[in-house]
Amino acid sequence: MTAGGGIDVDEVVRIVLRCPSVARVAPGTAVEVATYLPGRRVPGVRLVDGAVEVHVVAHYGRPLPAVADEVRRALASVVGEHRVDVFIDELDLDAAPALEAAAGSSA
Repeated sequence: MTAGGGIDVDEVVRIVLRCPSVARVAPGTAVEVATYLPGRRVPGVRLVDGAVEVHVVAHYGRPLPAVADEVRRALASVVGEHRVDVFIDELDLDAAPALEAAAGSSA
């Protein structure tokens, strides 16, 4: 469903979740981040001052600027002229032991 600015926030979430570096969409840390639609809310995405604000949990091991760039590129066709602000609220460390083991075996 589209919110102010004609952006389909459900599609934004679907696209963000397909990004390989994103573990999940985050509802924010100190204050809940969500788009409020009739009868429901979409956590992790908010339209603010002409920008699309997206909060995510990133997989461990990828440089955070690269994660943000990946999300921005993925959303480019959906957001039009709107700026995309990516907030990485957490890291998903579930993959950390496997990555550390792989790094240790190549050292």
